[in-house]
Amino acid sequence: MKTENIVVDRKYGRILYEIAKKENQIEAIHDELLVLRDIYKEVPEIGQILTDDRLAAFEKADILHELDREFGETISKFLRVIYEYGRMNEIPEIIDEFEFFYYEDKGILVADVTSVVSLSEDEITRLKEEVKAMTDAEKVIIREKLDPSILGGLIVQVDHKMIDNSVKKQLKEMHKELLA
Repeated sequence: MKTENIVVDRKYGRILYEIAKKENQIEAIHDELLVLRDIYKEVPEIGQILTDDRLAAFEKADILHELDREFGETISKFLRVIYEYGRMNEIPEIIDEFEFFYYEDKGILVADVTSVVSLSEDEITRLKEEVKAMTDAEKVIIREKLDPSILGGLIVQVDHKMIDNSVKKQLKEMHKELLA
């Protein structure tokens, strides 16, 4: 993802969080965002469909209308704004950013961990302890993402910092050294 998108996603996530806080609806909006995230997991191409030009505007509007019927006024307005700016494919990242502020207010640190296979409970527990030690956080939540393209190892993102210990990165570095 481009740096520009990360900055914009963070901004949308922060603004949505501030609106939720102002409306005293943080928990309700967080719950709705979890439902929205599940929809994006079930139909991963929905964001791209609503962003690119494969459908006519009226067809996209119908899909958006069906989608926002599931949610309250705040999330429905949010979806319409995101749609108007052509960023429906960025909804999962915007939700991640909302959650960053949500958990930060609760004193919880979220670590996004990318691996080839699901981590065992023991591995998750060890990873939580390592992140706690690195960050002085009292509570850590591990959010797992599977990506076979990293070939092995882990990528850990904590507090907008990344530790890439993937086999893919190591192979790229070895390739650079061999070409140097």
